[in-house]
Amino acid sequence: MTIIASIDRGAVLFVGMCVGAVLLVAFQTDGKPLAPLLSNRTPKAQLPTSPMDTANGLGARACDEEFPFSRRVLTGLRKNRPLRIGVLGDSFGEGVWAATNQYFHGNQDFAVYRLSKEGTGFTRYQSIDLFKDLKSRLEERPIDIALVDFGANDTQGIWLNGKGLDYMSAAWKSAVDARVTTFVDYLHNKGVAVGWVGLPRMRKAAFDSDIQAMNGYYAGLMCKLHVPFVNPVKVSEDSEHNFAKELIDPETHKTYLARADDGIHMTFHGYEVIARPLLERISVLASHEEDDVAADRTGGEK
Repeated sequence: MTIIASIDRGAVLFVGMCVGAVLLVAFQTDGKPLAPLLSNRTPKAQLPTSPMDTANGLGARACDEEFPFSRRVLTGLRKNRPLRIGVLGDSFGEGVWAATNQYFHGNQDFAVYRLSKEGTGFTRYQSIDLFKDLKSRLEERPIDIALVDFGANDTQGIWLNGKGLDYMSAAWKSAVDARVTTFVDYLHNKGVAVGWVGLPRMRKAAFDSDIQAMNGYYAGLMCKLHVPFVNPVKVSEDSEHNFAKELIDPETHKTYLARADDGIHMTFHGYEVIARPLLERISVLASHEEDDVAADRTGGEK
């Protein structure tokens, strides 16, 4: 990596540690949070400009204003090493991992790790305890940023302490709250930046209703946990707010195949679109020399 790139990333560290209060304002300046300090860098993220701007899926800024400037991220910038992104989740996490890996392909400032496993969820601890699994995985492979996507397998009740807890009942929420909070708090205590990706519009009406309840639930919980939550429903439905296999990419404005034949999962491109708000925030941390990677993705435009 060049000396200039090292200076750039060192400047990001300084900003993160010494003028954290400025970050919120900077994130609201047309996606150029470091432009006043680093005139030779062109940050790529386009972030919300108002406290409740949900056009790209992000919720209230007060819930996530520091992402992705965590302790481990700042350490990685100071040491001028690649930032390690771990993607956790179920089969949707698998898709987000593939999209994230491709998004940062060839960018030496980032390393993307697959920590997801299909068929898992916070209501399925009888088959795999996600917290224990997380601890084990991070002991083997430390990360700086966690992108999380769970929920598709959790639209069901829980059997806990000899009692059945109905989906979205107060008791269900209490049990899942405890599991998710333990999971997220562990990551935060490790100094990891955490971002959460919600679930898209579904084809079957009954399942879609359950999924939208899940999105609403996680939006509230993630705000309490100070985690950015991306609600991808708007970018995963047609103009009539219905499920559609083909959609328009909000960035390129071109039609693309977004959904798999099962009416649940997404195509490779679809996963990138729903995770893009978080990926764009992370990409701000890239060195100037990596801007050509973004140009490759957008057909030459930086």
